[in-house]
Amino acid sequence: MRGVRGGVIAPHRSMVGLPWTVWRLATTLVLSLGGFALVVASLPWLGRFWQMLFERVGAFTGIDAPIGDQQFSLPGNIHFTLPFIAAVTPQPDVGVLWIASAVAAAMVLVSFLLPERFTPLNYLLRLLALLQGSSILFFAASAEPFPYRLLDHVFVLESAGLVVMGLVPLVLGFTLHVFDLALWKKLLLTLAILTHLAVFVPLQALVHIWLVMHGTAVVMPVLFLVFGLLLDILVFVSFYGWALSWRGELERRMVRPPAHLSPKGGRT
Repeated sequence: MRGVRGGVIAPHRSMVGLPWTVWRLATTLVLSLGGFALVVASLPWLGRFWQMLFERVGAFTGIDAPIGDQQFSLPGNIHFTLPFIAAVTPQPDVGVLWIASAVAAAMVLVSFLLPERFTPLNYLLRLLALLQGSSILFFAASAEPFPYRLLDHVFVLESAGLVVMGLVPLVLGFTLHVFDLALWKKLLLTLAILTHLAVFVPLQALVHIWLVMHGTAVVMPVLFLVFGLLLDILVFVSFYGWALSWRGELERRMVRPPAHLSPKGGRT
């Protein structure tokens, strides 16, 4: 199909039917299963890397708590460790609850003062205020300490991050790899997402630790529900959306200037 100026309008990649050739099927299986195997095989190295980040970044941010490691084993004689912070979860007192209430009220107020073009941010602020308000009510009404420990919180963040990393190659195999992109682009995207998450997940856990140790357990529900696993998934979605903006091989071959509009050609 051509546009009003004679240019070729290639069909969008989502509307292009691609045959499942032996090459396409083989590369999809290699990228998917090979990527998953790469994640599993790199777990021992990944655990040591996260341990190093916990020690260095934890000291830099002033997290005054012992850093340990927990041993795990998988079938196939794969052993790895995950770092954790051996610290008592700080419980909020009345003063902290009042401060948290003031912050939640400020978020609601700001959400109504911002212009209409900030509507997505306004809804996010109200959601955060609602979750924070629920947490405040729990700590204000409950006489029992918060049962969810900081140690458990960190473990869930790290294990969830590993699960997301293991699923990345498999999910890409059912989604992105069926599109008409060059093999090196698919491989590059897989490695980019895995590398980003390998650095992001431990830093995310350290930020959560710092916030909980300074803001007490009253901030843990918001951190877990909004800034936990959801952020890991958004990292994948962001990279995936970026990859879908790349020009496919079929589209690249079709989008060429017509002969009558080329610099050296005359009109026919």
